[in-house]
Amino acid sequence: MRKIILLLCLLCSNYYVNAQVCNTPYHIVVIGSSTAAGMGATPNHGWVALYTQYLKGININYQVDNLAVGGYTTYDLCPTGFVPPPSRPLPDTNHNITRALLLHPDAIIINLPTNDVGRDYTLTEQQDNYKRMISAATAQGVQVWVTTTQPRNAYNAGQIAALKTMRDWTISYFGNKAIDFWTDLTEPNDSIRHIYSYGDGIHLNDAGHQLLYTRVVSSNIRDVLCNAGSSVNPFHLTSFAVNQVQNKLYLIWYTNNEKNTSRIIIEHSADSLSWNTVGTLTAAGNYTGSRFYSFIDTSIYLSAQYYRLNMVTTDSRHFFSTVIKGLPDTMYTNPFRLDVFTVALQQNKYLLSWTTRAEKNTNMFTIERSTDSLTWNSIGNVNAAGNSVTIRSYSFTDTATRITAAWYRLNMSTHDNRHFYSQGIKSLSPGPDTVPVSNPFNLTTFSVNQYHDQLHLNWATSNEANSSLFIIARSSDSLNWNNIGSITAAGSYPGQRSYNYPDTTIRTNAQYYRLEMVTLDNRHFFSAAIKGTPDTMYSRPFRLATFALTLQQGKFVFNWSTSAEANTYQFIIERSTDSLSWNNTGTIGAAGNSNTIRSYNFTDTATLTTNVYYRLNMVTHDNRHFYSGSLKGVMSLLPLRGLQRGSYNASFHSGTLKPIALLIVPNPAQESCRISGLATGHHLVKVYDMSGRLVYFNRQFQMGSSIAVGAWANGLYILIVDEGKQPLKLIKE
Repeated sequence: MRKIILLLCLLCSNYYVNAQVCNTPYHIVVIGSSTAAGMGATPNHGWVALYTQYLKGININYQVDNLAVGGYTTYDLCPTGFVPPPSRPLPDTNHNITRALLLHPDAIIINLPTNDVGRDYTLTEQQDNYKRMISAATAQGVQVWVTTTQPRNAYNAGQIAALKTMRDWTISYFGNKAIDFWTDLTEPNDSIRHIYSYGDGIHLNDAGHQLLYTRVVSSNIRDVLCNAGSSVNPFHLTSFAVNQVQNKLYLIWYTNNEKNTSRIIIEHSADSLSWNTVGTLTAAGNYTGSRFYSFIDTSIYLSAQYYRLNMVTTDSRHFFSTVIKGLPDTMYTNPFRLDVFTVALQQNKYLLSWTTRAEKNTNMFTIERSTDSLTWNSIGNVNAAGNSVTIRSYSFTDTATRITAAWYRLNMSTHDNRHFYSQGIKSLSPGPDTVPVSNPFNLTTFSVNQYHDQLHLNWATSNEANSSLFIIARSSDSLNWNNIGSITAAGSYPGQRSYNYPDTTIRTNAQYYRLEMVTLDNRHFFSAAIKGTPDTMYSRPFRLATFALTLQQGKFVFNWSTSAEANTYQFIIERSTDSLSWNNTGTIGAAGNSNTIRSYNFTDTATLTTNVYYRLNMVTHDNRHFYSGSLKGVMSLLPLRGLQRGSYNASFHSGTLKPIALLIVPNPAQESCRISGLATGHHLVKVYDMSGRLVYFNRQFQMGSSIAVGAWANGLYILIVDEGKQPLKLIKE
């Protein structure tokens, strides 16, 4: 009997131990867009409001801060200091992840349902932005939960597929930190389920927000916070470095005393902004002591690369290492940077001359000769420099007397016995009676100059004798040459003679040129190679960096910036109602010449009531015109809840107003106003500002009631009577 009683006591004790509830009041911050802001729900019935009520019912000291703003995307929420690509919005420092972290929360919830897809941001962009936010939070030991995308009406098949792909990625990447805001919310065609739809094709009603609220509660955020205690990195990364291994980059790192670790994702970036996965290693799980890891990136790079570790725990938390930079050994695959390789006739012998501008681990130049450019024989060796970053000059004389043409090439070997071959060059047949002669062209100058977006060659000779032809050759690397034109020489000419040759091909990088000078008796002489850099700004004198349109106080504001300008004169802002016929609406002076960021803005003061398009007509001082793409703005007096914040495409709403019999009096209003013409009974009245924010809500509005507007900011507001059937424009002064 005593044993039975003791057993019951133990069972009861165990029950009460396991049934304990964590009542610690935590601080949670929500960032996101219109759904998190409560759009579609009646006041205090959005999912954030419901979740706040739920938490405060457990402990009144729970704190939930909601920083969500309608229309926001992942770019708006990126960490402060992040510079987005052109045409993408800058982070909002009052509502982004950095601002959330300044509130010192225990957890953050990110809710971004559809806006990124609606603006055609790529999946990679969205995923990289999420990783930036998670990295910022993890660095401060703050756990983050991420909601999936949500269904939305009127999206095309590609956009719906993108929403689903992001949904699946969120669940896969964040694991138990992902909150499902998709399941049970859709009709068979992936539109919003009717019983949950607010009616605008974007937002959810009270019932929909109630379902989202239950999903957030089911994610057990407070239990995780209670049990986690701390978000200290369980990997305990002690070192992380990148080294050169031949022509590849080798990553090594150490951890110490891992706990509940799952895997390590190696991420790579060419610019330290956009990241992609290059490999995954299994982590130790639970391991006491130092643990070594390594990874070789087998891709061949020619410039600096960046790496970071995305370290995932068994409960799907992500911890990011610092970013490290690796410089590939670009000399490994080309250890001999051959600059010039020529052959010249000297006293019936051939003199080979060549230079290198850099060498690494080089051993020997073996000079090879051929009579047919197919079969090669070694005729001598010249020691290489080993390691050098300066110009090195070499020469070799073929002492065999030749009466026929020959081909020469360099077999260049490294200390680890790798071989690299130069291009074969051909000598001319010297003939049995050849005697040493000086260059009959007497080249005195040879230069290359920029002319608009072309390169022009100029050279001069002095006292030409027996000259026939100049052959102009071009190379992109100073090794491989192509003939691009020829000019007849003077023959025999006493005194100075000038020549010019325009290379009309448009180039975007440096080019090398040389002259092959041919005499009347078919002897060939070569000039030194010269380098020319084209004026890449001529064909693109305006380097447009950002380009955005926003609606402010009922007027369209055009903002743009340039990263560089050359010979620029002015920006003509053009407006169109059909994107075909354009009219000048204003001008802004350009910088002229600039290699730094220059910002510009223009406000269209015209009163507009129809769809409009804007573009920039960018004019140079020499009256050349360059046109930007166009941005569309749709002017409406009926905003959607969750109005899209204008940045790349300022398309706000395509609804139009119908004639109505109601009037707001007085209008403009200063302290209060009322609605004239209302029928008897109760009416639903809502007022929105031009950002789409609800500023007034009354379900019991009656004829004769007034609206207090004294505390509102001056500007344009939209008043909607009875669910949008009777919209009115209200001006607050």
